[in-house]
Amino acid sequence: MPGITVEVDATVGRTIRRDDTLTDSLPRRGRRPAGHRRPAGGQGYVADTLGDDRRPVEALVLMCEPAVPGANVRAWPVGVLHLAAPGRTVDEVLCVAEAPSFADLVDVDDLARWHAEPEAWAAVPSGLSPGNAYTVAGCGPKREAEQLLSAARPT
Repeated sequence: MPGITVEVDATVGRTIRRDDTLTDSLPRRGRRPAGHRRPAGGQGYVADTLGDDRRPVEALVLMCEPAVPGANVRAWPVGVLHLAAPGRTVDEVLCVAEAPSFADLVDVDDLARWHAEPEAWAAVPSGLSPGNAYTVAGCGPKREAEQLLSAARPT
């Protein structure tokens, strides 16, 4: 599937970080090297889609820098996060922004290298919607995200 455009509504702090212990044998002692920044998580909608509820498909996107509300971020889907909140269920497409630092993230299993497990992603909408506590009901692979997006595109 080609890249998609996510219109970002909001971003949250840098709660997701790469696990550099896989590639770096030097101890960090809690400090990151100069120039190393944690990526931001954003929430928004996939442009030109309509889900079963007749609203644009919701998306969570991992990006190098926070985006301002209304910004369009080019990304590619890597999975689907199934979330549950009181009285509501939500399927959010998990995406990573088009950036060289994310080139190795192609499916949902790859996100563990960035400490971006489903629970970390669930914290993004919870942080943006005070009073809503989302829990992870499941997580689907890239193939499921592609199917969801295909079904949501107008014909």
